[in-house]
Amino acid sequence: MRTSNSFRGLTSAILVASSRSFSSSAVTAVSSLSTLKLKRNNDSKSNTRRLHQTVDSAVIPGTSVAIPPENLEAVDKLEPKSLWSQFAIISSIPRPSKQEEQVLAYIKAFAEERNLKWKQDSVGNLVVFHPGCGVGKSAPAVILQGHVDMVTEKNGDTAHDFDKDPILLHQLPPFHNEQTNQKEQWLGAKGTTLGADNGIGVAATLALLETPIDDETAVLPPLEALFTIDEETGLTGATELNAQELGLTGKSMLNLDTEEWGELYVGCSGGGESTITVPLSRGPTFVNDVEYMEIRVDGLLGGHSGINIHEGRGNAVLICASAAQKALQAAPEGLSLVSITGGDKHNAIPREARAVFAVSTPEAKHAIQAAAQLGNLVSKAEYGILETKLNVVAKVATMDDNAEISPLDAKSASTLLSILLALPHGPLKFSHSIPDLVETSNNIASIDMASNDAEAIILCSTRSSIGEALEIARDKLEAIVSLGGAKIERGPPYPGWNPNMKSNLLSLGKKLVNRGTGKEPGVKAIHAGLECGLLIEKMGGDVDALSFGPTITGAHSPDERILCDTVPPFFELVKLMLEELAKEPKA
Repeated sequence: MRTSNSFRGLTSAILVASSRSFSSSAVTAVSSLSTLKLKRNNDSKSNTRRLHQTVDSAVIPGTSVAIPPENLEAVDKLEPKSLWSQFAIISSIPRPSKQEEQVLAYIKAFAEERNLKWKQDSVGNLVVFHPGCGVGKSAPAVILQGHVDMVTEKNGDTAHDFDKDPILLHQLPPFHNEQTNQKEQWLGAKGTTLGADNGIGVAATLALLETPIDDETAVLPPLEALFTIDEETGLTGATELNAQELGLTGKSMLNLDTEEWGELYVGCSGGGESTITVPLSRGPTFVNDVEYMEIRVDGLLGGHSGINIHEGRGNAVLICASAAQKALQAAPEGLSLVSITGGDKHNAIPREARAVFAVSTPEAKHAIQAAAQLGNLVSKAEYGILETKLNVVAKVATMDDNAEISPLDAKSASTLLSILLALPHGPLKFSHSIPDLVETSNNIASIDMASNDAEAIILCSTRSSIGEALEIARDKLEAIVSLGGAKIERGPPYPGWNPNMKSNLLSLGKKLVNRGTGKEPGVKAIHAGLECGLLIEKMGGDVDALSFGPTITGAHSPDERILCDTVPPFFELVKLMLEELAKEPKA
């Protein structure tokens, strides 16, 4: 959702790269607030620092990578410059979940260059400490929190190694929003996830940490900038966080990891993964006159398995399983299933899937082609208005991964496909107390063949804002798979974040947004696994938290993009909240 107005504010911090390192400098400028007319308590001219960045081919401090020129070009004219420059930098650093070492090394080097202390716990979470500025130095510490890892999804025709290659940023053509009659500027990535989830929150925090310690014109409370690891593949950083080891003392936390500007989030769902193992029996390998064909499903939107689960997006694994079942039923002789694979992230709706068959008769070949055509027709009738690029096709299979694998016997193939198609996918229940909020859901996230080819592994991600309902949903998964002789292993659940409608941070956020826009912001809970619930628990339970962010769409898919127009007001709101919190007396 876009608002026609925006906060503005020039930013503090300059990154200047020499041939071997980055250094900081600042230029003072007078800024005015935007058409939001957000008034600060101090109505005098506001001194801020505008970023001026010149970067050559220098290696990013703490890493072995440089910023691609296209990343600098993509953010060159965007505001706030300090924030966008940091986003260009961290987008250039590979940071898949569980491989965050380089981005953490950069943050450490960033902190040390500015004489800021940092601490790291044994799992890898990092805290950078800023002592505050001006009168804010004597205020209670405030935690700014975001996660440094990102989901790694790419289009099938994109050559990209997430372990080594930078995310390549590019501005999308300006879009005219007919509802608001405004021109919008969006930023995306070339064929991959963008990583604005949660790179934009990390960039905002780094831009604030740029504020010079000796800047007496700034008003900033002591900051404890918490950068967590491995959020996207199981909330590992939050789950294993050691607050004492990190030196966390703040009792107010701003989580910068939600994706709808103008909304304030005060709660989230909990969740848990379930791994289903289906035993397989394979028949004899065909020797003569065998052709290998596949049914491939691709072109789907995919998306976040919490945020987008209620939208009715297609699941490539289920579409592929349905077409495969139709093919086997049409040609019980001469056609055998070799493998079915699809999806690869627990928190993403599968975008692509593939079923490979051994074919020994013309009738079997025809059955595959007919099943794919029917699957394409039926799927487009069901999903085509939303899934405009959905495609189901039969083609000759590439057999690099399956050349030596015997096909499944008929019973194993039938059991595997029946289990897949019996498992629930999508919302299981909506909240009775919050309109349109999904309360409980299940995502059939992926299927793969085990390394020994004797088992199929199905991964499900279940979410609920009610702990008991989460386990009831997983009980149902167990009941279904037990009928097919499969077994299920439940991963440990993570807690949700219970809304506190009396939150001081919520009251402050509502007041500041209302002051600028004349409208009450939405107050919501989200059907996704924010880290807030775990972090609050790890920090003793007495932490007030609020989450907000700019508008991001298509998270966890290559369609991920960020509405650049919402970034200035998002960043301004963070700064305004910190200024207000800087006035609070230390207990």
